[in-house]
Amino acid sequence: MTVHFMDTMWSINARFGVGLDIESSSSRPVWVQTNEKVLEAMEFDGLIISIPFFVISIGSVWRVEDDEL
Repeated sequence: MTVHFMDTMWSINARFGVGLDIESSSSRPVWVQTNEKVLEAMEFDGLIISIPFFVISIGSVWRVEDDEL
């Protein structure tokens, strides 16, 4: 489940784990479904909190830009 709140994306997902972890990410790859119902790879920039059986992600997603050499 994903919600737009306070100018960031908040997401809660299930996981099969019981540990506690906090991670700061600047380029974690994620799949995003756009309005056209197309899956697209984007980068996640934010905070990831893992608690028993759930992962909470708070941050923003950015479109991956290819650099031409």
